[in-house]
Amino acid sequence: MKEIGIITMCGIIVGMVGTGIGGLISVFIKESHRVLSFLLGLTGGFMLFIVTFHLLPESFILGGLYFSILGIALGIGLIILVENNINRLFKSPNMKSSFILAISIAVHNFPEGLALGSSFLTMSDLAPMLSVAMLLHNIPEGLALAIPLKINKVTPNKLMLYTMLIGIPTGIGAFIGAWVGMFSNMLISICLAFAGGTMLYIICDEIIPNAKSYHKGRGSSIGFVLGFIVGMILYF
Repeated sequence: MKEIGIITMCGIIVGMVGTGIGGLISVFIKESHRVLSFLLGLTGGFMLFIVTFHLLPESFILGGLYFSILGIALGIGLIILVENNINRLFKSPNMKSSFILAISIAVHNFPEGLALGSSFLTMSDLAPMLSVAMLLHNIPEGLALAIPLKINKVTPNKLMLYTMLIGIPTGIGAFIGAWVGMFSNMLISICLAFAGGTMLYIICDEIIPNAKSYHKGRGSSIGFVLGFIVGMILYF
């Protein structure tokens, strides 16, 4: 039980510190329409890389085509349901984008926690390296959430708090992964595709249009391509 507690704490630290660093970086970013447009594009490009080369391929490998499609459909369905009910809560499109994005990142972090927790039990030599890799790639995810919040003038303290909270599911996943040792591939597949579906919808419906609305130039498009390249560098 003590070992499981340590593994769970490691998952929480990996999740919250990684996304929290992303939030901290956003605090020091210069605010201008051109810069914010570029950063939103950068966020979209990075998210697209995660979806196309990480979430959906892993979902397909673990659960096959039909469970992947099911997860994508459930993710998009949830986003549409949430959108229909939060328009009256958030007048700003950027606050709405952040709320929806937080859901998708949190769902994405849960299966990562499962993998981390299982690695401590079955592949202990891999666990420290996997922890560092997860922490590093959580940084741009925290930045992705923080940029729309920053645009909407959320205070730095709240911005840091929100970005750190989305890392908690990593700890929950680590606890479950360590507790059961092995988890259902089908469920992990659906979770990964669910996160992929929500992110894909957000990219198309929120991130790209909002980036273009801040600056009509090429900044957001260049940022989008660079974000995709950043994903390649971090994952390969």
